[in-house]
Amino acid sequence: MKQNLIRKVASVATIAAAGAVLASCGSKKENNVINIQFVPSRDGGDLATLAGKLVPVLQKYEPNYVFNIGTGVSYAATTEALLSDQIDVGFLTASGYAEATLKHPGKVEVALTAVRKGYQVQCDYESAEDQMKAMNGDMKLADGSTYEYLGQQSTEDVDYYTSMLVVRADKYVDKNKDGVIDIHDMAGLKIGRQGTTSGAGYLRPLKYLNDNGMEMKDELDPSKDNQIQGVYVKGYDVALSQMLSNNLDGFWEFTDVRYANAYNKEGNQYYHNSEIFTNSKVVAITDKIYNDTISFRSNLSEDKKAAVKNAFLKAVKDGIDLDVNSEEYKSSGAYLLYNVYSHTGYTIAKDSDFEGEREFFNYIVENNLM
Repeated sequence: MKQNLIRKVASVATIAAAGAVLASCGSKKENNVINIQFVPSRDGGDLATLAGKLVPVLQKYEPNYVFNIGTGVSYAATTEALLSDQIDVGFLTASGYAEATLKHPGKVEVALTAVRKGYQVQCDYESAEDQMKAMNGDMKLADGSTYEYLGQQSTEDVDYYTSMLVVRADKYVDKNKDGVIDIHDMAGLKIGRQGTTSGAGYLRPLKYLNDNGMEMKDELDPSKDNQIQGVYVKGYDVALSQMLSNNLDGFWEFTDVRYANAYNKEGNQYYHNSEIFTNSKVVAITDKIYNDTISFRSNLSEDKKAAVKNAFLKAVKDGIDLDVNSEEYKSSGAYLLYNVYSHTGYTIAKDSDFEGEREFFNYIVENNLM
């Protein structure tokens, strides 16, 4: 009986030892995994498809790591996942990063800032007023013709973007009868917005409205004539679709979702169809917004931080020499990252780059806009 007991103990010990080895192997494998999360600024299915194609591109440049890419259920959820160490890397907006560093100092570290190509209309006209006139077909040129806005891209890389309010053309009317069409004429309209940490889809619009004596509310107060109704819609592409189907009067977008998700998107009914611009009008353009980030949880290993930076810096240039109409190009890093968030490059970022965004966030808090 004693020998049987010894054998049982030995067997348990052997099993435990084997389990420890397996756990060790699993842990070692897990240490090679880098978990990344996108914010849901567009359709989750599209993001999942693009993420699946992007993974092998990243692993081509960092073969010692396994990249997992998911999408948060909201902008705030991605930030929270980073703060709670559930993910390693988050595609935070500049305002989302600023908020995280103010509320949770030392928990999040910025790695890269996105670069985008500017729009030609932004190069042609400095003021927001002139940009809106050009986008709306109201800008006369020296030869007597009218500026035709089709979302033309410039060759200049920029580290900012803007938010703008786009409404259906039938809602672009001078309701106040004061000779101009502006944000005050939009009172009472149902306007799509993004999550509460979205720079272009929520926060910058709040400041713009406040600066102009207007408000965005979930429910309108019948006694007030300075409110628009903000309707939460998950994803800019969904908001655009809702506006085109008359379920929304307009939506807050980054410049310019109509181009990125319609005019320049193959298979879309508005692909190279100028009606996407003539059937909608731009009412407001906000202050500049610093470009989106790729951010780490601060306690991520230095090796993984270096790997993430290298993978994305190389992936965004992957395939730039290919024919843009080729199938090979459509599986390249350059194509995929442009179609995820219109990113055309990345620069090494530092925390001090976001002082302006922190000042903006404090403005939002001090004016009780959140």
